[in-house]
Amino acid sequence: MKLKCIGFLTVVIIIAHFCSVFGQERYFYKGHNYGSEALFNPLNFILNSGYGIMQMEGHSRKIFDLPYRTGARNLWRNLSDPFGPISRYGWGNFATNELFPLHLTKTHAQWLPNYQLHLIGGGMTYRAMYEWYEAHKIPAPRAMSITTMAFTHLLNEVVENGAYQGDNVDPIADIYFFDIGGIILFSFDNVNRFFSEKVVLADWSLMPSLRLRDKTLQNNGQNFSFKWKLPFSEKLSLFHYYGLQGLTGASYKFNGDRAVSLGLGARSRANEIVDENTRRQTVDLVWNCGLFYDRDNSLLCSLLLSGQHDKAVIFNIYPGLARLWRFSPGLWLVMNNNGKVMLGAITTWTPGLVFK
Repeated sequence: MKLKCIGFLTVVIIIAHFCSVFGQERYFYKGHNYGSEALFNPLNFILNSGYGIMQMEGHSRKIFDLPYRTGARNLWRNLSDPFGPISRYGWGNFATNELFPLHLTKTHAQWLPNYQLHLIGGGMTYRAMYEWYEAHKIPAPRAMSITTMAFTHLLNEVVENGAYQGDNVDPIADIYFFDIGGIILFSFDNVNRFFSEKVVLADWSLMPSLRLRDKTLQNNGQNFSFKWKLPFSEKLSLFHYYGLQGLTGASYKFNGDRAVSLGLGARSRANEIVDENTRRQTVDLVWNCGLFYDRDNSLLCSLLLSGQHDKAVIFNIYPGLARLWRFSPGLWLVMNNNGKVMLGAITTWTPGLVFK
């Protein structure tokens, strides 16, 4: 069984490789030295995506103290023999809850983040990471992108698993169907062109920073935006921002390549177990709203307000907006609902540091 799964993964990666040899145009990484794109690199991607679950309340941010070995063993147990956990979970439940958008209730719509984050977001990141490696003259950029994606998505599942031991079908759907599916999907030029020209998709992730005194990772999280230009206006677009939140609204373009966007919606505050036997989870949602300013779809500034206790306010200024002589760092502020403030800074070369 283990050999079958490894063989399946190998075949899919080979297919993705040969599909992508035809796409040489740069779609998602433009090489901007300002905004969120200036911070797009493999290390920040690993910190934002691999540890993304830390955005929820109740998850430890002490990245050096997490139960990696237990999580990795349980992940391997489920991925190496996926048919056993799926059978005990129920094939019908697996199909309707994890794979296909057939349930719209919060307790059964585990498929929603699979499509948004793993298939579309993960696929776009695979292509953008390939373009990043190519732009920086790294040998074998396609293989490097696949390796980076595989490591990060496996790390994400290990961190989400934590100390739990037992059946878990969530990583089976994530890895075998949506992560691999995203790589294959975004190996085709028509798909990349659609998501870079028609529905303009961009990585608007946060600015991951280390707090040295307690060895925690702060202000991290992978987020995406898309804009769909309205047919009756050259300046207005339908706007959506998502990660562990979903904000929908409008974007207004001005001065050629500048835009202001506003979105309202909800964010995931914490995980909730709705079925102990199958470990099926849902999320506790709270209100959320955001205001964004970007240049050529590279985010320059964002303000997020929410009902989350430890992140009532998140304010990010990305490199390129504010300058100190020739130096332009990224600056951020997080405030909880008791008014306690955390401040940090980041450069385009290194992860950030918390200084308050």
